[in-house]
Amino acid sequence: MSYLWKKTEKWNQWCDSKNCPVCRNLPQPDDYVTIAETDASWIEAHPNVPFKGTCYVMSKKHAIELYDLSDDEAFSFLKDVMITARALKEVTGATKINYEIHGNTVPHLHLHLFPRYLVGDRFSDSVIDPRNVEPPVYSGNEFHEFTKTMRERISSALK
Repeated sequence: MSYLWKKTEKWNQWCDSKNCPVCRNLPQPDDYVTIAETDASWIEAHPNVPFKGTCYVMSKKHAIELYDLSDDEAFSFLKDVMITARALKEVTGATKINYEIHGNTVPHLHLHLFPRYLVGDRFSDSVIDPRNVEPPVYSGNEFHEFTKTMRERISSALK
């Protein structure tokens, strides 16, 4: 994996919202699913992840760092993170939720949520390295059921 931030010219171009692939609404891979949409963010998931239940909260406002948001925007974004994390814990039965903000490949603020489990967590004694995972972690209809249940939980939490 090559981190875009190391490629200064392209990174600088994508830092401008006019060129940002998220802001330009460029197509994502077919397996990405939008679980929910709020005023501040999109909650998304895809099946090729290190843990069942991994999902993302993507800021609708173009920002590279969390501090690029106003206080109100940051509150709204983090409220969406909290709602998503609570639903994720309930839906997956995870012991712990890990929150990670990197932005090394796309300079648009998003937060990864990784449910952690006492049993079957291949990274229990190390940092999560998605490159060392052999997808798929889901079988059959599990991914569809996960996104459907998350959609229901988040929708009721947003009311």
